[in-house]
Amino acid sequence: MEQNKALYRKYRPSNFGDIAGHQNVVEILKNELKNNKISHSFLFAGQRGTGKTSIARILAKSVNCLNIKDGLACEVCESCIASNEQRNPDIIEMDAASNNGVDEIREIKNNINSLPFIGKYKIYIIDEVHMLTKAAFNALLKTLEEPPVHAIFILATTEYAKIPATILSRCQIFNFKKIDRISLMNRLSFICENEGYKIDKAVLEEIAIISEGSLRDASNVIEQLMTVTSDHITVEDLKSVFYVATKNEKMKILTNILNNDPATIINYFEKANNQGMDFDVFTLSLIEIVKEIIEFKFTNDENVLNILDKSDLNEFAQVNVKSLFEVADNLSEAYAKTKGTNINFNYLLISLLKTLKEPTEHKIKIEESVLTIQENIIVKEVIAEPVHIQEPEKQILIEKVEEIKEEVIEQPIKTFEEKITQVKDIEIKEESVSIDDDYELKTLTNLKIQLNKNLVDNEEKKTYKVEINEVINLLVGANKNKREDIENKINSFFKVDEQDNLLNPDLAKKYINFFNFKVIAASQNEILLRADDFENVNNLLVFLQNEEYRESIQKEFGKALFLPIDETLWNEVKISFKRLKENNQLPSYEEINYDSYFDKKKQSMVLSHFDDKTIEAASRLFNIDELEIED
Repeated sequence: MEQNKALYRKYRPSNFGDIAGHQNVVEILKNELKNNKISHSFLFAGQRGTGKTSIARILAKSVNCLNIKDGLACEVCESCIASNEQRNPDIIEMDAASNNGVDEIREIKNNINSLPFIGKYKIYIIDEVHMLTKAAFNALLKTLEEPPVHAIFILATTEYAKIPATILSRCQIFNFKKIDRISLMNRLSFICENEGYKIDKAVLEEIAIISEGSLRDASNVIEQLMTVTSDHITVEDLKSVFYVATKNEKMKILTNILNNDPATIINYFEKANNQGMDFDVFTLSLIEIVKEIIEFKFTNDENVLNILDKSDLNEFAQVNVKSLFEVADNLSEAYAKTKGTNINFNYLLISLLKTLKEPTEHKIKIEESVLTIQENIIVKEVIAEPVHIQEPEKQILIEKVEEIKEEVIEQPIKTFEEKITQVKDIEIKEESVSIDDDYELKTLTNLKIQLNKNLVDNEEKKTYKVEINEVINLLVGANKNKREDIENKINSFFKVDEQDNLLNPDLAKKYINFFNFKVIAASQNEILLRADDFENVNNLLVFLQNEEYRESIQKEFGKALFLPIDETLWNEVKISFKRLKENNQLPSYEEINYDSYFDKKKQSMVLSHFDDKTIEAASRLFNIDELEIED
């Protein structure tokens, strides 16, 4: 990417051919230019990031082009070159958000009678015109009604309703709707290709939903992905920066709803909420998918499918359309009532559960040859994901199940709460499933158990904190190839076969504390790791501050400085990095000295449980703006 220039500015369209969407607006303006029938005042109204200012500039340039042909500017005449370089004296731009008084409008009135310098017209572009004061609008009114023949006004606004009717009646009005998905995706694909990136279609589809038809917002999303990913942007990259659901996840949720599977739905929503999902975007995505399924059922026409493929619809072949309408109603109601609020997660979940049928009584069947009760109840409901139980834990569980077998068979478990209570009655002692330091890690399940034990053991230990400026320094010196090498190496430690057996158990045990981390970036000497929660970060920091532990991992990584951060700090970093970049204030990369780094961190040790999240929660609880913790 061009250094210190945002993508939406770098790829701002400079002619009508580059415009994404708005073909009706473009055709009308081109016809007016071809026929030399230009209105003296225009009003461009629509949501942010849809191209109002860009088209205003293109129109201004085209009006004064000395060699215009078929409504298109020549790009080579004196006027066009000056316009492209934003130094055309005949094009005056004003931001009404910061210049909204009557004095600014009076200055326009005083200068408007002077003739243009290069072209035939003086064009005044007033952005966010709705911000003008009442007196300023009154001052503008007479000028709009009877402007000089060489003057053209182009007004732009995101709030059409705030424009006085007297102004509207004097303008040719163009409504800028959201940019359609196909045009948006095509433009993003063009940007990625020019920047040397490959991008999956699924990513483009998700960004089109996230940005809600705003190309500027979509470009900002792409720019953030380019900052932290390699030259191939995948859905996993998107999820690492903006937690969104993939198409497959959304399809599974709909299937779970229609199959009356509340436990899976609740589990998914709880996990997604903990990871920071934007449920406004998620709800809109589900509504669009349901809409396409319904449309295809009525028409059997593949042309109505933009998000889905025909193969995606196989599992909905037997679904009643009435059920789909009910799901769509509940989703729409939840979105309308909770958009942009803090309760959207809870209300959306409740709205989806309203669609399900009442839970019915059922008995749990126990087959002695298969650990049905252990895998389906203990593991699924308590651990929240199916795992493969190994010896000797398997035998212990069998014995415990036998003790309550008759009771379980005789009395059906009616509710989710009763199932959990029943499971808790099986007294499996902690030491029977714990893993000692000398225990051989064979499976992914055992690794997770041991890692959870580490998290508990290190919960109250003192550790240091990674600073935002350290992370920004790393990102400035980031190297894509090194990041990929480190990521592949760490992933290789935890590879498993089809039975979840670890392929490299010794390495998995040695690097167990890296398990829940994703490699975000790597520079010459530093590696940025991100986990979803602070507990994993604190656990790794506890180990990294131990000199013997650092020496033990140098065989694989050398004297590489690991900087582990959680999701909260990562979000702060992204905001700071973007602000510094836009203001051309990014620092030069400086390699951090490995040994002196840990010596300095010893001076800033803090108790791990006083992390940012804890302080923030306490601040909200006691209504304190700044909460200080004293040693």
